Amino acid sequence: MEDVVVTGMGCVSSLGNSPDELWTNLLAGKSGVSNIIRFDTSDYGVHFGSEVKVFDASPYYSERDAKRYSRSIQYAVHAAETALKNAGIEDSHSVDITRAGVMIASGIGGMDTYYETSVALGTRGPRRVSPFFIPMAIVNMVPGEVAIRMGWMGPNWAPVSACASSNHSIISAADQIRLGRADIMLAGGAEEAVCPVGLGGFAAMKALSTRNDSPETASRPFDVDRDGFVVGEGAGVLVLESLSHAKKRGAKILARIAGSGVSADAYHISAPREDGAGVALAINMAIRDAQIDIAQIGYVNTHGTSTPRGDIAECTAVYKAFGGKTDHVKINSTKSMVGHMLGAASAVEAIVTIKSLVEQKIHMTANVFHKDPEIHFDVCDKGSVNQSMEYAMSNSFGFGGHNSVVIFGKN
Repeated sequence: MEDVVVTGMGCVSSLGNSPDELWTNLLAGKSGVSNIIRFDTSDYGVHFGSEVKVFDASPYYSERDAKRYSRSIQYAVHAAETALKNAGIEDSHSVDITRAGVMIASGIGGMDTYYETSVALGTRGPRRVSPFFIPMAIVNMVPGEVAIRMGWMGPNWAPVSACASSNHSIISAADQIRLGRADIMLAGGAEEAVCPVGLGGFAAMKALSTRNDSPETASRPFDVDRDGFVVGEGAGVLVLESLSHAKKRGAKILARIAGSGVSADAYHISAPREDGAGVALAINMAIRDAQIDIAQIGYVNTHGTSTPRGDIAECTAVYKAFGGKTDHVKINSTKSMVGHMLGAASAVEAIVTIKSLVEQKIHMTANVFHKDPEIHFDVCDKGSVNQSMEYAMSNSFGFGGHNSVVIFGKN
């Protein structure tokens, strides 16, 4: 089977709309979390989120056309276009379009579109429902629209596994290349969850932090006082290629997809297994796929959502997978600064993991004021650190018990 490599990356986030901008802000310890300005939150128990504050769709859509596409689609288009340019592909038709595919996931899709349409339907009647509502809202339109813009006719669909969706997208896209069905794939995720129904829904579940007096420090992975995640949004897209295809066109290789693993907790609709058995299964599967020893992993970008049970369950699983030998490995949580981007989270975290391998540096986990004594890892809570590493692992898990793990190798 073909080796799969990463040759380009693009993103939209509360800390920047390019991988370099995001990375610079993470290294500086900046937070993208703030009071929400897109809508009035005064009646909500939570007033903050990790909102994309600066985004310009005009390079891709006219003002009129932009109204026909959900924000998640627009974010994905920007991230995909940026990733292709980053990969040195200025013309999407410069590759064999029959062997070029798109697999960009979303946990929920056009959530804000559903909300706005429901309000219009309820207050003004069915005549006010836009004919573009369904194409704007459905998850598969995210990769569909990107493929239409690119003219890419290869494998195209959107894995949906809640907050694990992006990792499943990356894994599935890499498999298409490994199986010889594609030479190049765009893979990642996009989400638009900072909206009334997104905030209201997660708040009703008691899943969100309620630190309205200190939004910037609300996301506290690994901290003993963590009280829930911060809802975020954005997109992340990777350009994946077969090694032979990348070499043929003289591409700069950023990293390798070394291995991957997927599993189910088979336990609860939202709570993780406390013993971490499902997560450990996915990690061990990824290690076998990569054909390496787990001791070769120098860094884990955790799911690390800042929920009381989730952080412990994940760290318990990772600790067990490493056989309790963790002195050589460091972990962090990108969500401590960008919040939880749901279906886009692991794509953006994959970008961060790859940046870490390239730079041999790990960004800090912000807001760890009192580290939980049950977490037996260096969580990089004092600041960014230099770390020599050949392999790094990115974890992502979703409601329903979906576990996904990707191991990236240094080029």
